[in-house]
Order: sequence, then C-alpha cells, then structure tokens
Amino acid sequence: MSLDPLTQLISERGFDRFQSGLRSRFAAYRLEYTLTYCELSDNSAMRLDFESSLHLGRVTVWESGACEMDILEISTGNNVFYESHQFNNEKQFYQTYPRLVIFMRDMLRLQSDDI
Repeated sequence: MSLDPLTQLISERGFDRFQSGLRSRFAAYRLEYTLTYCELSDNSAMRLDFESSLHLGRVTVWESGACEMDILEISTGNNVFYESHQFNNEKQFYQTYPRLVIFMRDMLRLQSDDI
C-alpha cells in the first residue's frame, strides 16, 4: 500500500469516473478540457488543462499530494492566477481545484457583460 495520499486518484485513475459529468459542466462554462496522466514514476502526476478564449489554465497534482494551479492570460502571457498546495487526501483536492475553473468561468462572464 502506498503512503502517498493521491495514489488512487492518479495511478489507479480514480478521477476517470467523473469525466463525463466534468466534460459537460466545463463545456457549459465554455472551457475546453483535457485530462492527462503523466508517465508512471515514484511520484506520478495528472494534469488538467483548460482553455478559454481568454486564458490557459493548468492543474498539476502529484500522488504525494503536491499541487500547482496556474492560469495564463492569452493576450499578454501574464500569469493571472497561481496557487500551490499540499493535500493530505482526495477530499482536499476535490474542494480546491475548482477555484481555477471558477476563476476562468467568471472572467468569461465579465467579458460577456462588457460587450
């Protein structure tokens, strides 16, 4: 048994069971979404990549519980969002990663309101 808190989520691909619902939700937010499981290693990772007309976002999370979330503004290349976390369990991951999605969704809504 692994001591890493996110082994089931990543190496055992526990996140796969949510893909259908997530793809629908993210599409409703006008976000393109790609899930990538990185090469197996001592500390395997998965990436959630998001793209909107304004931003590129990425959540990278490792089995150890380390997580980095960042968003780049396409027009400037500037980093407009960054968070680093150390999760002890999957629940913490599920409670935290939506911050990136909500930021991207809300920026699109603000742009729509300005038009």
